Amino acid sequence: MKPETEQNVCAVCKVSAKRKCGGCRSVYYCGKEHQKAHWREHWRKCKCYKLVENEKLGRHYVAVRRIEAGEIVIREEKPLVQGPQQDSVPVCLGCCVPLTSEIARPCEECGWPLCQSCTSHGDECEFTKKYKSSKVSISGFGLTHPTYKCVSVIRALALRDSDPAAYKKFTNLSSHHEQPSFGDPGEVTQFIKRFFDKLEDTSEEEIARAAGILLINGHEVPITEPSQIAVYDASSYLEHSCKANCAKSFTNSAGLIVRAALGIEKGGHITICYSDPLWGTANRRHYLLRTKFFECACERCSDPTELGTMFDALKCNRSDCRGNALPRTFLAAEVSDYLCDRCDNALSSRAVDELTERIGRELASIAKDDVAACRDFLKAHAGRLHENHFYMTDARLALAQLIGQQEGGLPALDAELLSEKILLCKKLDELMKTIVPSENRVRGLLLFEMHAAVAEFGRRRDKEQLLNILQAETRKLNITPTYLTYLQNYLNSTLHLQESKRLLEEAYQLLKYEPDVLPEGKIAKTAKMNLMEMELLIKTLCANAVMPL
Repeated sequence: MKPETEQNVCAVCKVSAKRKCGGCRSVYYCGKEHQKAHWREHWRKCKCYKLVENEKLGRHYVAVRRIEAGEIVIREEKPLVQGPQQDSVPVCLGCCVPLTSEIARPCEECGWPLCQSCTSHGDECEFTKKYKSSKVSISGFGLTHPTYKCVSVIRALALRDSDPAAYKKFTNLSSHHEQPSFGDPGEVTQFIKRFFDKLEDTSEEEIARAAGILLINGHEVPITEPSQIAVYDASSYLEHSCKANCAKSFTNSAGLIVRAALGIEKGGHITICYSDPLWGTANRRHYLLRTKFFECACERCSDPTELGTMFDALKCNRSDCRGNALPRTFLAAEVSDYLCDRCDNALSSRAVDELTERIGRELASIAKDDVAACRDFLKAHAGRLHENHFYMTDARLALAQLIGQQEGGLPALDAELLSEKILLCKKLDELMKTIVPSENRVRGLLLFEMHAAVAEFGRRRDKEQLLNILQAETRKLNITPTYLTYLQNYLNSTLHLQESKRLLEEAYQLLKYEPDVLPEGKIAKTAKMNLMEMELLIKTLCANAVMPL
């Protein structure tokens, strides 16, 4: 028998115990009563991670036990600081709604504009009364307003008086404001010193540090339009990876939920992505260097093929070659020429930059609801860009969601379009799982779209015709024969309803923590209702099924 140790005795009465704390799983209890009694002491230590520090990464988290996929790692009910982004249009500082001259009215205390429904706002009100000789006056609306670049910073500074404990947590975060290239915080500092003409008890150093902390640690919170910036306590120590193992979601009240997208072994680093993970490597690294002041060398950035996906690859421009071109590394000070993996052809990095910049402008000009334009873009650049190139992926993601949104919805689609939608969703989801497994919102939307298309596919009677069309579609999309056979079995199965339900369940699990003010949150609600309806339908079909003799 395993000898009893200190770890498997009750933390309260020290008798042998088998019940573990569900959070850290490192403390034992003999029963619920002692677990509840010990919680007052244990809750501060009850975490599945610990904070460690080294010279290269600074402060970061590692798992103290295995963390299962889907498990909540960090939940923060509210941010330390929340406010408008520096390039904000005038918004109500009470509810964040964009203001117009018709609905704006100045706060009677400080002059900052509010909407007609709000009577109070944040700490900037007392700060303005204390440190500004006159009330704020905002007259222009609808365009970026320079005065708003100071709001989030002064909300942070105001914590000194309103919540000293929160201010201490805030100032304990990294700022990097001393960086020579840190221009924006310097500009904000000078603006605040001029605008708040009585601000004599606050040094330029303290203002610059607050601005730097907001820039380095800020999360864009998309629950309002325009979105706001927020800094959290525990979540600010999460490490970055372009292939993160954790996903983040926001609550309707700007709380933050971080949960594991993959299983994380004990001792493993806990990561989120600080940039847009669907950007190309050069763009991600440039953004991180410019705004977070470090050069990313994660497993994605270190591998030019991006884990074999060829997410940055161009096709060789030799007519007799079917190779793909990539630089030897993206980690050098300057990206080298792109070399073909089949021949000795090279494309200069300058020519690649010019090509991708032109294609990027073209993609940005496409109407977001135009199926034909997305198709034309993919066809036009199929000869130059790998099918998984980030621009091609962007267009394919749009197309996968657009097909079926026209009048009549999915039932009105012909068989060719329906097959195209299913294949697009399937291939894109497999790409996402490889390269950005923590992008729950993207994957959730794809699976929701696919579940509906699979259900519609199953309702069609002429399955043989559909599979013939599916075979033609796979040739267009470079599907292997093995994969085609799998898809044929997959779609020709009499269990299409169960498969659709499986996809819907996975979509719901990915999206269930999204706030209902966002489209993803609304889809999660729809998915939950649809799941109950499908469960009832499947039970009914099974009950009425006639077994052959």
